[in-house]
This record gives sequence, C-alpha cells and structure tokens, in this order.
Amino acid sequence: MTNSPFRVGILGLGRSGWSIHADTIAEHDGFDVAAVADPVEERRREAEERFGCRSYADPHELLSSADVDVVVVATPSHTHVPLSIAALEAGRHVVVEKPMAESATDVDQMIAASQAAGRVLTCYQQRRLDPDFEFVQRVVASGRLGELVLIRRTLHRFQRRADWQTLRKYGGGELSNTVPHALDQVLLLLGEPTEVFADLRHTVSLGDAEDHVKLCLRTANGPLADIEASFCVALPQPSWQIFGTTGALVGEGMTFTTKWYEPDSLAELELNEGPAEGRRYGTGEQINWEQEARTVARPSRSPSLRFYDRLEATLRHGDEVFVTPESVRRQIQIIEDVRKQTGYA
Repeated sequence: MTNSPFRVGILGLGRSGWSIHADTIAEHDGFDVAAVADPVEERRREAEERFGCRSYADPHELLSSADVDVVVVATPSHTHVPLSIAALEAGRHVVVEKPMAESATDVDQMIAASQAAGRVLTCYQQRRLDPDFEFVQRVVASGRLGELVLIRRTLHRFQRRADWQTLRKYGGGELSNTVPHALDQVLLLLGEPTEVFADLRHTVSLGDAEDHVKLCLRTANGPLADIEASFCVALPQPSWQIFGTTGALVGEGMTFTTKWYEPDSLAELELNEGPAEGRRYGTGEQINWEQEARTVARPSRSPSLRFYDRLEATLRHGDEVFVTPESVRRQIQIIEDVRKQTGYA
C-alpha cells in the first residue's frame, strides 16, 4: 500500500461535516478532502475553493461518481443508516456521525453491509479520547476510589434551540445529539447495564423532541450510573461525579478534585448492637484523607486528530478498529429502549 493520503468524501457540510471533519482532515497528513455533497450551493462552492475538491448536490451522486476511499456521513441523523449502507455497498470505508442509527436492528444491517463489502465501518465517538475522560479512566483504574457506588455524568446548559435537531422526524433530540457521547463514556466505565430508567422531557426548545434527558443505569453487581443531558439547567452541576467506598472524584471541564484514603490505614471496626454510648452515634474514627486538585493538560493533538490517527492505522496497517460498531450498538439499544419506555419513539 502506498503512503498517499486517503481520499475522503464528506456527506453533509453542516457543523459536524465542516467544522469537525473537514477542518480535522485538512490538518491530517493521512487524509485529503476529495469530494463533498451538500444541497446548499454556497457550501459546495466554499468547499471547492478551500480544498480544490469535487462537489455534488446529491450524496448518491458522490457515491457513484467520486474517486474516494472513505466516506464521512455527517448528514441529519435520520439519514445515517441508508447513506452508510449505500457507501459501504459502493465499496467505501465509512465514518458515520453519532447517532450511528435509531435502532439496534439498523446497526446490525450496517454491520452486515460492512462485512459483505469487506470495508471498515466506524462511528465518530471521538470523546473516548477526551483528556478529561482519559483522566477519569486512569483514576478509576488506579483503585483509589475503591468499589464504585455511583457514576454521575452531566451535560448541563440553558439554551432554547430552534433548529432541525429539535424535531423527531429528523432524528433530533438530546438522546441523539448529546447523550451518545456521555452514554458511550459511561458504558466504558460501567460495563453492561441490566436495568435502565429514563425521564425525557420537552422543556424550553421549540420542536417536539426531548431537550432534557435523565438516565439511570443499574448493573447486576456494579455501580449505579446517572446521566443528565439538558438544555434547561440554569445552574449546571459538575460534569463528573464519581463516588466509591474509599474516595470520590469530582470534575468540571479540565479541573478535578480527588479525595481518598488508604483502607489499610484504618483500624478494624467492631459492631456494637447495644445502646449507643453517651447517646451518640458514630465511632469517632479519624480518617487520614488525601486530596489532590489537578487541571488536566490539553494534549497538543486534539481528540479529532487522534481519532483519524486511529482510522489511518486501521486502513493502512490493519490495526483494530478503534470504535467498533458492535461497541456502539450497546448505546443504540439503550436509546431505542428508552424512547419506547417514555413514549418518545
């Protein structure tokens, strides 16, 4: 295989297609923007001028005519499945934006199309590479927090939206827009949930899709996970709160505080079933807490570039796919079940 950059066709030049994928590909030595598709002529002309690429009003025309190796599907959510399958059947590798699909059955069909075509299918879940999440993973793996009891992940803001992502008919709503990132991260920490409770509400935005999401995920023997993604929170809570039997981790943005103790430093307690001495409760035990405040450094290479690094290694050297469709299927199944549970299907 040559070392020439992989030629990329981008379907959709909205915020994700342009400001995320096109901008990232322009910085990456392993990829070039070779073609784009968008119904807005002004966007097509802008891409032609910037990248010297071919442009198409119809994504299917790009798939049938353009000489590209990889197709990025960054169109509205409800088109992700048919366009991804069409791209795979046209012999292209596919990067599909989140949400990957609306149902687990859809994901299965996409996986089948990928296998039949012998092409790579991956979902753009680049927030697995966010430095704050990587820090959280390291702290949890260190054992400092002990046995995890509760994982809280919040994405709070107050914003009245009035765009296509507020409409169910286009696959809009917080479950499709923001929750996939938070849910993906939490599932990597939590494991396989056995029970999910959800509260979806339409609050301050226009349209008919949910703009407030509360998810509670229970595992058989592990912690409870609590996810909130909302547009109606005027006083946001910390984005990360993790509590365990020997410590806690709280963080907002890139700044975290970890508090923990060493279990071996404590004397063994004795249970007293009788009347409380002096009518006072508690043992009076003094715990030697350790506490660390830390601001996580931002890496010189962004999560988006690092995602494309992983993709290049897969395409060029056969490395394992970083975000497998099977791993994303778990979150899609949960989102599908939640919509049915709450009547937002």
